[in-house]
Amino acid sequence: MALIEGFRVQNFRVLRDITIGKLWNQRSTPLTPLVAVIGKNGSGKSTLFDAFGFIADCLAYDVETACDLKQRGGFYVFGQWEFQEPIRFEIYYREAQVSVL
Repeated sequence: MALIEGFRVQNFRVLRDITIGKLWNQRSTPLTPLVAVIGKNGSGKSTLFDAFGFIADCLAYDVETACDLKQRGGFYVFGQWEFQEPIRFEIYYREAQVSVL
């Protein structure tokens, strides 16, 4: 199983450019197995979790289908968001060590 150590989201709904944890080119602290996301209402907490869901749906189906799922508004709504730059995701992970008994 892979352990996600860091995650970056750019231009996804209200998330302009956020990084949590460690990315490949940083010396930040990696994410732990339990992460708490705290913030004011409307600050993007739910959007952060939808970004994870969106990536999972893209991998399970395809991008256009993922845009249509879970009340995301459809493929063409993505082009009408506030940001004119492309949506980008970076996921930094490592494979978990498997112990053999």
